[in-house]
Amino acid sequence: MILKKVDLKPFLETVVEDDRLHVRWLETLSLLENMGARKIHKSMSRFPLHLQRSEVVLQHAAEEARHAFFFKKQIHRLASQEAGSVEDPARENQSPLCQWEGIRYFQSLDGLCKRRSLELLPGNSQLQTLFSYLAVTYVIEERAVDVYGIYEGLLRERDLPIHLSGLLKEEEGHMKEILNMASELPLDFQAELERIAETEGQYFQRFAEKLSQTALTVAVAG
Repeated sequence: MILKKVDLKPFLETVVEDDRLHVRWLETLSLLENMGARKIHKSMSRFPLHLQRSEVVLQHAAEEARHAFFFKKQIHRLASQEAGSVEDPARENQSPLCQWEGIRYFQSLDGLCKRRSLELLPGNSQLQTLFSYLAVTYVIEERAVDVYGIYEGLLRERDLPIHLSGLLKEEEGHMKEILNMASELPLDFQAELERIAETEGQYFQRFAEKLSQTALTVAVAG
């Protein structure tokens, strides 16, 4: 793992014990996965021509959108286990937990990678777009695999009706595909990922701290 380890387990332990928090966490995950799908669709038309209709990229976009839908559907799965709790429409339509901090994390990372692409690949807008897409995607996928792995363990401990094993395999597959596509770039992609990871750790730490603070406040308030 190239990214700085950020311990979200205490936060996730709080989330899985509180159905209202859990719904909002699922909304956050759906939001971030959907942002990823939208970034792919927006980027594709600016890739090198032979990649603009790439089956691999289209599949990645489709799977990110499906992951966003998957997390929305899990709210109903919780409702089936916590009868009379999450079924309440007022709860089912909760806002994402730390919505703006999540958006800020994604957009800050996106901006970082775009700026780096301009430095590395001046005058080649198609390769700049490709680098930005590959770098943002790889870093976010690695972060997601780490967080989802911890989350899946807690879900199994509590026998909750949400299963992430299939989704985790797809995210890991995306990371391998990204590294394969990076061979299109005239640079040391691994070294660039390590450089970006240093700053991503600061961005994610800020997001994680806000998640933890908010979850504690909500849990204490009841």
